[in-house]
Amino acid sequence: MNSFIESVIILKTHVFRVLTSCLFMFSGFIKVNDPKGFGYKLEEYFGVFGIDFLNPIATGLAICICVAEMALGIALLLGWQKRFTLWSLLLMMVFFTFLTFYSAWFNKVTDCGCFGDFLKLTPWQSFSKDVVLLVLIGWLFWRQQNLLPLGPGKLITPIFAVFSLLSLGVGVYTYQNLPLFDFLPYAVGKSIPEGMKVPDGAPQDVYRDTWYYNVNGAVKEFTTEQAPWDIQGAVFVDRKSVLVSKGYQPPVHDFSIFNTDGEDYTEDFILADRCLLVTARVLADGPADAWQQLRVLRSTADTLGIRFAVLTASTPEEIQSFETKHGTGWPLFITDGTTLKTMLRSNPGLMYLKNGVVANKWPATSLPDPNFLQASDPSH
Repeated sequence: MNSFIESVIILKTHVFRVLTSCLFMFSGFIKVNDPKGFGYKLEEYFGVFGIDFLNPIATGLAICICVAEMALGIALLLGWQKRFTLWSLLLMMVFFTFLTFYSAWFNKVTDCGCFGDFLKLTPWQSFSKDVVLLVLIGWLFWRQQNLLPLGPGKLITPIFAVFSLLSLGVGVYTYQNLPLFDFLPYAVGKSIPEGMKVPDGAPQDVYRDTWYYNVNGAVKEFTTEQAPWDIQGAVFVDRKSVLVSKGYQPPVHDFSIFNTDGEDYTEDFILADRCLLVTARVLADGPADAWQQLRVLRSTADTLGIRFAVLTASTPEEIQSFETKHGTGWPLFITDGTTLKTMLRSNPGLMYLKNGVVANKWPATSLPDPNFLQASDPSH
C-alpha cells in the first residue's frame, strides 16, 4: 500500500511539474508577444504604488519579466538548477500574489495582465490563480527529490540557454515591430463599426444608490426602495452610486475622432471606402524619418482620394511644437490616448481601413511603400 501511495504522489508531482512549467511558459509568451501592452499594465501598478518614475523602463522591465517566466518554466520542465529554479519561482509568485491580492482587495488594477489581452481575468480570479500556483510550487518544494533532470547536464544547459535567448529575441522583435498575435479589438480583419455595437438585450450596468436626506435636522442614509423624497419635510443632501455589476461593454468602446475644434468626425472615417490613420499618442515621439515617409504616404493618399488623418492625444502646445518641426498642413485629429495605445503598439503607427475594417497595420520601423495604395485601388 505504501508503495502505491508513493507512486501516486510521484505521479502527481510530475503532473504538477508539467502544469506549472507550461503555465509559466504560456503566460510569459503571451505577454512577451505584446511587451508594450504589458509595459502599460506595469505603469498602472507603478501609479498605484507611487513609483511613476519607473515608467520610462516599464517596457524593458516587462520584457525581462516575461523572459524570466519563460526561462523558469523551461528550467522546471528540464530539471535545470532545481533549487535555484524553485526558489526563483516561489519568490516570483509571492510577489505576484501580493500584487493581485492588493489589486483585488482595493480594486486598484482591474486586470492584472497575467495573460495579456488573450485572456482577461478579474482581480479575484488573478489572485486565485496565483494562490493555486503557490500551492503547486509548495508541493514541488516538498517533493523536489522527484524532480530529476530530463537528460544529462551537458545537454540541458544549452537547451535552457537557447530557449532563453529565443524568448529574449521574441521580446526584442515584438518591441520593435508589432505583436506576432494580435488579440486586440483593432486587429487586422476586425470591423470597427461592428466592434462598437451593443447587442439587443445585453446586460446594463447596475448601480446601488445611497441617498442622504436631512430629516428633522439630522442627515440620514436611505436606499432607493425607501423613497426618502416622499418623507414629509425631508431635504435632499447628496446621493452616492456604487457599481454593483458591470454590464456588457463592446470591444470598441472608446473610439472617437474629433478635429481640434471639437467636431466629431468618427463616422466620416470608419464609413469611408478607404482611409489611412496615423496613430501618434505623443507627436514628439518616433523617428524623424518615419514622419518623412508618412508625408509621402499622405501625398499619395490625397492624390488617390483616400482619407488621411493623424490621430493624437497631444496637447495644443505639443501640436504646435510638432508643426514647427515637421511643418503645418497635417490633418490632425484628437483621439483618446488609451484608445491609440490599443489601436497600435507603435508611436507613430499606421492603420489602413477599408469600409471600417482594419485591412493592415504597420509600425514606425516598417512603414509601407506608397505604391501599395495604388495596387489596392479598386479603380485599377
